[in-house]
Amino acid sequence: MHTDRFQLVCHICGHKERPPTSCPDCGEPEIIHKGIGTKAIEEEIRKLFPNKKIARFDADSDKNETVEKLYHQIRNGEIDIIIGTQVIAKGLDLPNLKTVCVVQADAGLALPDFTSSERNFQLISQVVGRVGRHSNESNVIIQTYQPEAPSIQFGLKQDYAGFYDFEIKNRQKQNYPPFVYLLKLTCVYKTEISAVRNSQKEAHEIRKKFSKDIQIFGPTPAFYERIGETYRWQIVIKSKKRAQLLTIAREFQGKPQWRVDLDPPGLI
Repeated sequence: MHTDRFQLVCHICGHKERPPTSCPDCGEPEIIHKGIGTKAIEEEIRKLFPNKKIARFDADSDKNETVEKLYHQIRNGEIDIIIGTQVIAKGLDLPNLKTVCVVQADAGLALPDFTSSERNFQLISQVVGRVGRHSNESNVIIQTYQPEAPSIQFGLKQDYAGFYDFEIKNRQKQNYPPFVYLLKLTCVYKTEISAVRNSQKEAHEIRKKFSKDIQIFGPTPAFYERIGETYRWQIVIKSKKRAQLLTIAREFQGKPQWRVDLDPPGLI
């Protein structure tokens, strides 16, 4: 929801439309249109600090106002407050940086992916690494509903060894890499029924041919089930033998409706 333009925008496929002025189901007109992203944060920050120079960096930023374009101004302290997505948490050396705040630090933990905790730890530890590099006193503020989450606790301490010990036990318990290999097969069609039927058909064939030494999950809708004019369903296969997955992957060569991802970095 882009409240400044009063427009709904999908950041995956680019689809745009006007928000409804009443509930499509019951017709109730009292809808509150409110965004929760970087633009909403910028709006509140400008109210609190009207005399500060503020810059926002996200997917909607002007191409002439990117981090790369304004880096020297940021580094030299000409910009007082910067707001943005994860792009500003990585690789920036800012000697004047005194305070960093992560809003909704646990949002990524809700994603249905075995790497969610690892990604969350990376974000927190990278943010902590942005401050304290120079002689200035510095602060890190973490806003979260899950302050006891291991990825947040270990990230704040930049305890890589501690997080590894915690995460590797979870991976082993849940049977995820590095204890197994993964193969993700994604079926892409212009109609939902075609995606469902073809993924069900292929899943049945895989179970019939390769039931030994593998675990098959699905077919299920992909996390981003619809992108543009296409629908996506996926099958996930686990095996301790990578050769098994290679054999299955070869079965899908020459099938244009299928995307094959061996050893995917995540399942989203």
